[in-house]
Amino acid sequence: MHVERVEGEYVEPEIIDLEDGSGCVFRLHESDIHEDGPKYLSQLLTDQAQCWAPRPPGSPLGPVIPVQWKRTADVLDRFAIGVADNPRGIIYECHVDLISQRAADYLSRLDTERSPYWQRVPEGYHDDGSEEAGE
Repeated sequence: MHVERVEGEYVEPEIIDLEDGSGCVFRLHESDIHEDGPKYLSQLLTDQAQCWAPRPPGSPLGPVIPVQWKRTADVLDRFAIGVADNPRGIIYECHVDLISQRAADYLSRLDTERSPYWQRVPEGYHDDGSEEAGE
């Protein structure tokens, strides 16, 4: 998963699926994300994506899963981000300095709209079968 910080004229946040199916690009305007935000959000979203996969072509859509992006000042590290993923929904929580309320609202809506096209997968689903050397 990639996060891009777009400079210049304002563009609304968007999520773009990569053509090769390997992930998504989250595009956020520079006024919506801290300059160090892409690094932290990319890691969080990459880790979270290990729990999800696109539904197979032709399969019925799944349920709508509510997704919320919450901003809080109640974390010590302004780059602390977390995720709670359960059957009732997904909540991303990050420091208020990391993303704007506008971006949090957009991402909540976009992720919720996309949720029927994805399914939860078991741990190891995305592994390619090779073992890392040195483990």
